[in-house]
Amino acid sequence: MLNIVVPIAGKSYFFDDKKDGFPKPFMEICGKTMLEHFVKNYENIKDKRFIFILKEEDVRYYHLDDAINILTNNESKIIILKNETKGMACSALMAIDEIDNDDSLLIVNMDQIFDYELNKFIAIFSSYDAGVLSFENIHPRWAYVKTDDKKFVLEASEKKPISKNAIAGIYYFSKGKYFIKAVFNMIKKDVNFEGKYFIAPALNELILENRKILNITIDKNRYFTFYSHAKIAEYERIKNA
Repeated sequence: MLNIVVPIAGKSYFFDDKKDGFPKPFMEICGKTMLEHFVKNYENIKDKRFIFILKEEDVRYYHLDDAINILTNNESKIIILKNETKGMACSALMAIDEIDNDDSLLIVNMDQIFDYELNKFIAIFSSYDAGVLSFENIHPRWAYVKTDDKKFVLEASEKKPISKNAIAGIYYFSKGKYFIKAVFNMIKKDVNFEGKYFIAPALNELILENRKILNITIDKNRYFTFYSHAKIAEYERIKNA
């Protein structure tokens, strides 16, 4: 079983429920909601289970859980948070009872899609302890990995370019318990960015245990992120061209 954890309980800096009318997952892109685009992107991955981490207000006022259940045939696990956590790593830890095991794990951003068959990457990653996808960039909004000549990760950082390998919002762990242990060790060392705990620095804890983390570089023109209205408009221009 591949558990796919999708933390969407954090605060969005580019979207506002009151101004936009609805939460970010319901933003429409080329006639479909962002959530629909996301779920479809993973449809070719077999033997999977989504675990969504949601804000209580998005469930109470907008029925986000119902929309997820419809799109995933009631096969997703939904965890509802009353309060904001201290970052994506902490949000993912809310699924600890579901992922602290020997099953493989993906932790992914909801606001992005790949013009790739993602099951092919999962098959490659399964031969290693962990893996990330990256694209060429140097902007400090991303997390980064530095690799050796065999594409194994030597170091990871958050919001700090240490290479041109920007992480494309997807993290693979061959066993969920590897992630749990790594994040707890990271938090014990208080490795954070402006008080928030992110996923990328936890990879350094795996490196300290001599685990193999593979980086696969993808074409940046086949990776689409929807973190802002401008990025959504850019994607629609490309698709409508």
